[in-house]
Amino acid sequence: MTRQRIGEHLVAAEVITREQLEEALEARRRHGQRERLGEAVVRLGLASEADVADAVARQLRLERVEVRGATPTVEALERVPSYLAERHDVLPLRLEGEALVLATSDPSDTSALDDVRLVAGVRLVTPVVATPSGLTAARRRVYAVDATQQLLGMQARLADAPALGEGVDPADDGAQPDLVTGFGHAPVVKLVDTLLTDALASRASDLHVEPEAAGLRVRLRVDGLLRERGRIPQHLSGQVLSRLKLVAGLDITERRLPQDGRIQARVEDQLVDLRVATMPTLWGESILVRLLPTGSAGLDVEDIGFPDAVRERLLAGLRRPQGLVLLTGPTGSGKTTTLYAGLRAVMDHSRKVLTLEDPVEYVLPGIHQTQVDPGIGLTFERGLRHLLRHDPDVVLVGEIRDRETARLAVEASFTGHLVLATIHTNDAPSAVTRLRNLGVDRYVIAAALTLVIAQRLARTVCEHCEEPATADPAQLQQLGLSAADGEGLALRRGRGCAVCEYTGALGRTAISEAMPVSPRLRDLIDEGAPEAALSRMARSEGMRTLREDAIERARDGRITLEEVLRVTPETSADAVHCPGCDAVVGDDLHVCPWCATQLQGEHCPGCRRAVQANWRACPWCGEPRVQT
Repeated sequence: MTRQRIGEHLVAAEVITREQLEEALEARRRHGQRERLGEAVVRLGLASEADVADAVARQLRLERVEVRGATPTVEALERVPSYLAERHDVLPLRLEGEALVLATSDPSDTSALDDVRLVAGVRLVTPVVATPSGLTAARRRVYAVDATQQLLGMQARLADAPALGEGVDPADDGAQPDLVTGFGHAPVVKLVDTLLTDALASRASDLHVEPEAAGLRVRLRVDGLLRERGRIPQHLSGQVLSRLKLVAGLDITERRLPQDGRIQARVEDQLVDLRVATMPTLWGESILVRLLPTGSAGLDVEDIGFPDAVRERLLAGLRRPQGLVLLTGPTGSGKTTTLYAGLRAVMDHSRKVLTLEDPVEYVLPGIHQTQVDPGIGLTFERGLRHLLRHDPDVVLVGEIRDRETARLAVEASFTGHLVLATIHTNDAPSAVTRLRNLGVDRYVIAAALTLVIAQRLARTVCEHCEEPATADPAQLQQLGLSAADGEGLALRRGRGCAVCEYTGALGRTAISEAMPVSPRLRDLIDEGAPEAALSRMARSEGMRTLREDAIERARDGRITLEEVLRVTPETSADAVHCPGCDAVVGDDLHVCPWCATQLQGEHCPGCRRAVQANWRACPWCGEPRVQT
């Protein structure tokens, strides 16, 4: 079977035409003979990687596998060194008797299979088909983990290893160091490098290195949740922590005070921004490394996962010449990423955009970004005051934290600037209350505020192991849904597989609620109406709450009901439960929509909350009650 036969298989499977095959062969010849035909087909946009792999597996009657989360056996990895796997774009999976099961993107490359067979010392090689990108990601992860375990197993040698600084050339501390080959070659250096490589290959947003009595615990935050990754013995703890601080340019002699550092580095062949923060604890310094691949700044609004209505409201708000657009949610909910994506969508050369951030997470071309530094007096308040003197059209404030920053941001928004900012609240209506609590006058808020979007990130069901699921009655009750509603949900769940590392979830999507400030909402804000009244008005004008949006995603099988309960705000303590079916109902309802039971009790005519018959005024909005 010759190398060109893979093209014949693609034509036979009707993935490409005969003319497209000739085009790919010609492009491959121009590009260089080292390029595989399948790679040329994908590069030209004639088919996707998955289409090519599926067709090859089908035509050759081989198993098609997904290797991104695969866990090869130690015996298989020991037989095929990493350089050989990289050279032939393969990944050893396991030994079956005298045969080595080998994942490859091109099973027709018999010379590569023979090479692996000879080095591995096996009689047979059983090829299975995988995508090139999947093989690359899996190799980075499994060989990094394997190298880490080997280094940790060399405790006797590591105990006598040279000091951390030995072999490090200070002059080599460039702006973009290669963490795999730079900074010396001591065993601890390699250990830290493999930890970072493993974190990047596992799609981790954060690497946690946490001191304990017996050493260091290493954990990764993947899709918002922490996963245990291993432990580092006590005699290596100090060297590993110092190495991480050295990479970020921190003072390795200062262990009593928190420190923050940042560096742009190359981990293998990917450019990554590393933000390193230290914190002294009882057992030593705890270090957090946030990994920000530079390509993340290129995220499009369509990729975030917003419903069409929310996306259009966001883009409409960002196109306005002036006003205040707020994104709200907890830390790690993707607020800044959403603002960056929105800016990319509406940016043009006629607008000057200035940002004030802590820290600058992504670097965007054409935008002037400033990082606050309280240590030298460059606070949000002071920076924003000076930023407005540079004639900006759009100002992005990383976070509204204090009264002065809130006042400046709001005032700038109705003096001819479009101001974008993030703020920490539970939902969109409560952003108004937060601004009030920061001392901004309600009439100023009413005049300036144009849009508030609340956001959460929910883990999506792994598409590789998803299966139908049934609704739990207890979960339905917590969500205020009836049994009939549960029957209408096309629920899915992930049973767990190698791709998702047996978590059942892979990737995340945004859950959102968008509250554009309409004239009627503006009047309510100016009158000082409570959150409940703002929420009811916004919902009457089409706003879908965070929980309602999440339930809709669960209805379509994209997320689970457990995820809905985890990421969306809990029902408020003063919620009304129907006495008939015990479902959660709105406090302004008189009849249960689920079972038609008449809801007991009276309601305030102002804010519509439930009140007692003998009260003379509403305790929430102060509305006097008519006594009968």
